[in-house]
Amino acid sequence: MTALRHSSTALMVAFVIAGAIGQNPEPTALTVGSATIAELKGEVAFHSPQGDVVTAQRGTQLAPESKIDAVKGSVLLDLQDGSQVLVKSNSHVVLKAPDQGKGYWLELLLGKINAKIQKRLGNAPSFRMGTPTAVITVRGTRFSVEVGKKQKTSVEVFEGLVEVGGFGQGPPVMLRPGFSTGVEQDRNPEPPHGMVNRGEGKDDDRVKPGVGGISGHGEEDRHRPGTQANPPTSEPPEPDREKDD
Repeated sequence: MTALRHSSTALMVAFVIAGAIGQNPEPTALTVGSATIAELKGEVAFHSPQGDVVTAQRGTQLAPESKIDAVKGSVLLDLQDGSQVLVKSNSHVVLKAPDQGKGYWLELLLGKINAKIQKRLGNAPSFRMGTPTAVITVRGTRFSVEVGKKQKTSVEVFEGLVEVGGFGQGPPVMLRPGFSTGVEQDRNPEPPHGMVNRGEGKDDDRVKPGVGGISGHGEEDRHRPGTQANPPTSEPPEPDREKDD
């Protein structure tokens, strides 16, 4: 009888431990090309790679080939490599797996994103993204990309260097901070030109240097490790809206 009681007690302890483990599962690692929703506001629609509607909130993980339609809202994404991408209103984005296909992390089909990309060291592959008319390649920088209704791509650089290529026969251009370019359908990129200052700090929906959130959500800004010790107090100028918008 004593042995039977000991066996029953041990079995009960095992069930309790198993139940505790089930209530606190180990966090799953993000797959390459996936993203986590860091901030979300307004009307944004998400679809799985299979086309199903995804009910999303802060912390939701999105797999590669997920589609994001920011209708009247915006969403801040934490990518698997630690980079951040802010998808703005009236934008359509598709997440991609960089180890497949064209090597893109994402495609911007319409609208605008602001991006802060983690630096690539050594032989680490560059960050690449695509639009209907351009390919943007960086190794760690901060920039914005906008695609208008006529599919012209506009790129502005705030930090680091950005390579912009078109689908014409010419070579890509390299943009330094404070410069921009445009790329039309089946054309080469325009020569780099200075950005037009339309008033700094007026837009509260942008990825800020060294800050991990969308301002305006009523939360304190969260500083990310490895960023500038003294980030600028004002934001870079907003890109000029295209006339065809």
